[in-house]
Amino acid sequence: MARPIQFDRDDVLNKALGLFWSDGYEASSISQLLDVMGLNRGSLYSSFSDKSSLFKEVLEFYFQRISLLLLKPNLIEIDDPIESIRSFFYQALLYEDSSILSKGCFLFNTVSELSNTRPDLADGANDYLFKIRQMFAHRIEEAKVMGLVKTRSESGTIGNSSSENSSEKAWDSSEAQANYLMSVLAGLRIQCKMGFDRVEIKRTIDRALDSLFVQP
Repeated sequence: MARPIQFDRDDVLNKALGLFWSDGYEASSISQLLDVMGLNRGSLYSSFSDKSSLFKEVLEFYFQRISLLLLKPNLIEIDDPIESIRSFFYQALLYEDSSILSKGCFLFNTVSELSNTRPDLADGANDYLFKIRQMFAHRIEEAKVMGLVKTRSESGTIGNSSSENSSEKAWDSSEAQANYLMSVLAGLRIQCKMGFDRVEIKRTIDRALDSLFVQP
């Protein structure tokens, strides 16, 4: 009996990530995956079961990587909550190599591609995005304790009607403000894929954060 091919799991996951990230899930065939991963069909199926199981593991691998390189250094390790969020946006959208930025975020890409056709896979990406949203909400709560978060009325975006006052209360929740940051992040990821100038990207980041936080 032939011995199973020995391989570095992280290495082959990284290679699979490169294909899924550039071509998307549906367009990445088993034959292409075998080529880029350097595996035979038997090894792929015995190690990862099937394409969808492989993709789920690639999603986890990607999130672990950005947790180590992006989330932990910025949203966890920086003490100042506003600086932590600003640093996250700068590193994710300004300091990354253009070849990476042009591909967009693998998690957002997955949600966009697969929400209708493979919701089980899209939900996996959504779960990881929710973790980022929760990190935003946690840092926003810290900023609120420090008196550094603007109310919507302080931002000059709301009037005095009862419906607007209700909207203000909703806006002032950390969850709503974290959702706002996720929307900003998603929009800027698209602009990076479109090739927007980094000066304009930075301007948009600063405008978004300045609308939410009190400036020292």
